Amino acid sequence: MRALEGIRVVELATYVAAPSGGRVLADWGAEVIKVESPKMDIWRNYGKTFNGPANDDENPIFDVPNANKKNICLDLKVPESMEALHRLLATADVFITNNRPKPLKRMGLDYQSLKAKHPRLICGYVTGYGEEGPEADSPGFDTVAYWAKSGFMADMRINNPGSYPIYAPGGVGDNSCGTMLAGGICAALYARDRTGKGDKVSVSLFGLATWVMSLMNTSVQPPYNYQYPKTRFEGRPITLPYECGDGEWIMINIMEWERYRDAFCEAMEIPEVASDPRFQTSAGVGKLENRGPLIQILEEKFRSKSSDYWDERLTKADIVHSRLAHFRDAVVSEQAKANHYVEHITCPSGQDYWLARPCVALEEGGLPPYELAHALGQDSREILSQLGYTPEEINALAEKGAIKVK
Repeated sequence: MRALEGIRVVELATYVAAPSGGRVLADWGAEVIKVESPKMDIWRNYGKTFNGPANDDENPIFDVPNANKKNICLDLKVPESMEALHRLLATADVFITNNRPKPLKRMGLDYQSLKAKHPRLICGYVTGYGEEGPEADSPGFDTVAYWAKSGFMADMRINNPGSYPIYAPGGVGDNSCGTMLAGGICAALYARDRTGKGDKVSVSLFGLATWVMSLMNTSVQPPYNYQYPKTRFEGRPITLPYECGDGEWIMINIMEWERYRDAFCEAMEIPEVASDPRFQTSAGVGKLENRGPLIQILEEKFRSKSSDYWDERLTKADIVHSRLAHFRDAVVSEQAKANHYVEHITCPSGQDYWLARPCVALEEGGLPPYELAHALGQDSREILSQLGYTPEEINALAEKGAIKVK
């Protein structure tokens, strides 16, 4: 039995942040029902942005945040569809949405309105910037609200002449936000077992970015006054990537320099560094005047041999390191496969993919299924029938355009 079996989640959400939270809950056993308008979640077509497929037979970009869910299509501008939604919510434990506060209030789907009608309902809200403050109603995607607003793009660039802000990786803030939402919902469900009351769970892209960037946004404050952005030679030498002779890069991360200094220097064939007074301690390595010289030594040494050579030596020395993998490498790595971080999927079109799955493993529940995202309205008839609608009533709603059935 999976942990959330018996929990029904209604998800009225588009794009990635909130739907990824629904995906996590679905993997943990919840029945997640995605509610889409006839205009569809725009993410259904986003695969075309990457010059790839985006249709019912092959849509992996959409599948990842929407696998393991049922789908009902309701036009909530039609009163009968809104009535159907509330009948569905009356059977639900959780409601998830990323609609902005003002539209939700107009539709009567804000927390206070839902609390009055469905007092045991857990309501999960995803916003760009939080529910208070001057930007509460502003739109926000993760590239802006998470990456740009947090300071990451400006301050984590390599600050050399002519450099640009770092590219914002799409979907990372979204998936992080959805995962945090899922955790908050589980906490609220646990509390409801004791109180009998529903609750409101809210998370924002900007809020989560502030939390995950806390090391940086704390260290820049007095008395630390740590400086960002940095040039290449202002970086900490023992936590940097280095280019090897074959053009590949290796990232090292030595947190206990005094403990690993001699082993590292032996592996790198630089005994002179181990005996250099400037580099005896972690504090010495971290001094600004010592960073550039040590980086230059390591750059020259790494470039003298291939990444295979250095990888083998650093591994034997038990130094934390990794080649800089490419996105195409990560999803087919044996480590990812062995831990079921990715799943081999064959789409109805016949095309194969390795698709990521939520990485939290619950031993007793076993490996969750990986059922590809359902088509728009694929489960409308089944869900409405469960709510007491007759076949004639369902057909009438479809003819009116209030719903779409597959």
